[in-house]
Amino acid sequence: MERRWMRYGLLVLTVLAVGRVFAATDLVGVFTLAGGYMDHPLGVSGESSAGYAAQTLRLDARQQHDQDAFRLGYELAASQFGNDTDLGSLRHALGWQWQRRGAPGTGSVGLGVEYAMRSYQDTYAPYDHQEGNAYAVWKTYLAPATLFKATGTFRYRRYRDLPEESYLEPRLDVELKRFFATRTTVGFTVAAGWKRFYDSAASRVWETPQLPSASQLAARLNFSQGLSSRTGLRAWVEQRFSLEDFPHYVGDDVFDSPLLDFYAHEGTDALAAVKWLSPLLVWVEGGYYLGEHDYGDLLFVTDQGGATRQDTVRDAFLSLERTFAVGRRQARFRVATGWRNQDSNLDTYRLSGGWVTSSLTYPF
Repeated sequence: MERRWMRYGLLVLTVLAVGRVFAATDLVGVFTLAGGYMDHPLGVSGESSAGYAAQTLRLDARQQHDQDAFRLGYELAASQFGNDTDLGSLRHALGWQWQRRGAPGTGSVGLGVEYAMRSYQDTYAPYDHQEGNAYAVWKTYLAPATLFKATGTFRYRRYRDLPEESYLEPRLDVELKRFFATRTTVGFTVAAGWKRFYDSAASRVWETPQLPSASQLAARLNFSQGLSSRTGLRAWVEQRFSLEDFPHYVGDDVFDSPLLDFYAHEGTDALAAVKWLSPLLVWVEGGYYLGEHDYGDLLFVTDQGGATRQDTVRDAFLSLERTFAVGRRQARFRVATGWRNQDSNLDTYRLSGGWVTSSLTYPF
């Protein structure tokens, strides 16, 4: 444990030391304190609700040279959950970013790298991991009101105690966005991702002839409309297509797979929301989300053996947000609440419950 905290301390010292070396560098920070409550924090029926608290500290050393902007950042994120859920975690990340902006209306390019490590409490300690992330982004205007953006990302994640979960993930997102004089914005995004479990333990655990992988293609249509100077509407609909089955193992009364994420299911998701600036300068937003998720050939444990899974997820939410001046900077307070109903063909994943969260973000 001492060795781990020494590594964490070195990350902080590195940011501060390099920040001092930078000439004409601005050192800025943001601290966010959040808390809330949720039913079904693990996403299964029959579990107890839990309250939680979360804290995030970010320090950035920023430097500007004509069109080039550089940023060296450190982030500490911690969360604690009640009711003996052991879902709390601690994350440290150190990253560097470069961005070059052209003349107004011409776009920009950027590169970034990040190293991060996350540790969990007790029960979930085997899922402690380290990861490296890199990205490149290019934005340009194909016409005065048409924005094109391409983002390529690459993630390397390593689970020390569960090497079969370790993976590489390249991903490409391409977006085209059109702005209209009627305060209408329409966007279309295509995303392709590939997740490859690179450790030989993955082949042994999932019993595949070669290293297992999962890949997916997604297309999203975005729409927003300004209804007045204080009211706006936003909506999107997305379709996901699985290009190959999610890795899994089937044995005598044993049904197993890697950690489930969005690669594990395909289907349709949609959201619609209305945002309004009240006379008290509080942004009020209410909306509704609907998702249809099909987990394909994955089998889940039931009393009758393994069964496939299809979920219908419905979320209704309401949020209030207010900014206020703190010196020369703007702090932000936000509170949100909602209700989720998940209807599934499997009893274990059929659930409903509420959640509430609040946060205060303070810049310095």
